[in-house]
Amino acid sequence: MTKAVKYWILAIGIALLSLVEAISGFVLWLGFPAREGVGRGLGGGLGNLSFWELSKHTWIDIHDWVAVALVVLVSIHVILHWRWILQIAKSLFKGTPKRLIQVPVKTNE
Repeated sequence: MTKAVKYWILAIGIALLSLVEAISGFVLWLGFPAREGVGRGLGGGLGNLSFWELSKHTWIDIHDWVAVALVVLVSIHVILHWRWILQIAKSLFKGTPKRLIQVPVKTNE
């Protein structure tokens, strides 16, 4: 498996996990009404309330475990790109880019 394929799989995994994290976050925020006097829209102690056949506690578990998986994949992504990150940081602090590409300019003379 080439490096490009590994990076692509990693990026797709991060994108999919981010989507699941966002969906579960919105379900927890908007799908469960707030109890009177209890914080924001997470709703607590609401009995057998469910959304898409899943209880609030199941949604919280999904949200938490997807967040853990997302942190792992993003950490792997940063580790794999660490040399590139350092090179970019060095070039930003030096003020001059390492590589300049010369583009020929056509003039109408």
